[in-house]
Amino acid sequence: MKMAKKLLALVLTGVMAMSMLTGCASISSRQVADELEGMLKVANSKATVKAVDDDLANKAVTAIKDKDGKIKTDTTTWDAAFKTALKAEVKGDTYVWYNYFETKKLTKGDKAQKIAKNMMLVTPFATEININNAFNHSDVKIDGVAKIKAGDKYELSMKEFSVGSGNNKVDYVMVVVTCKAVEVTA
Repeated sequence: MKMAKKLLALVLTGVMAMSMLTGCASISSRQVADELEGMLKVANSKATVKAVDDDLANKAVTAIKDKDGKIKTDTTTWDAAFKTALKAEVKGDTYVWYNYFETKKLTKGDKAQKIAKNMMLVTPFATEININNAFNHSDVKIDGVAKIKAGDKYELSMKEFSVGSGNNKVDYVMVVVTCKAVEVTA
């Protein structure tokens, strides 16, 4: 009996430790977040990227499902559905970048690079976070503040999904990155 209690305690301790280490985000999301953070540091040395649960990305993917719960194959309707779903979920002081792409033969670094290209403006003389690429950039506001920019803390949500079946199946990933706006000082 004592041995069984000790074994149970050991198993429960292991389960608790794993849940604390993994948090809510998937390992894949955390790896992409780490890669993306390194890329964003070129534009903002204080940038951090935290992988969060897949809630926002999942809601975006849910928006492109039909009444039977299947992903709509007409990709021309996806952007409008994504924007509507995300706009309903995000506060007015938060920038939102989203991207979706096929995952065939993409590494974590490739995924992070696709996200970074969507978020950054690279010119011959500077690299900066491009808030104009946030789909909601014209709606982001902080009451009483005239000039704003993206802050230093980014959150990444990812959700994998598939369209079609059999030989016609295509795997995608939906990525949503958010960042609260901050006042521009100096």
